[in-house]
Amino acid sequence: MRELRKLRELGQLGKLGELGKLRERRELRELRELGKLRELRELGKLGK
Repeated sequence: MRELRKLRELGQLGKLGELGKLRERRELRELRELGKLRELRELGKLGK
């Protein structure tokens, strides 16, 4: 029974790890896109 609990906890940790990776990846993508938008805005100001 103890082993089953350990496996379940490890499984949950694994899922949390995957969710964390997915969340980090999404946030990184959003930050990168925001950076691009900021660069485009700066280029637009320079273009004017």
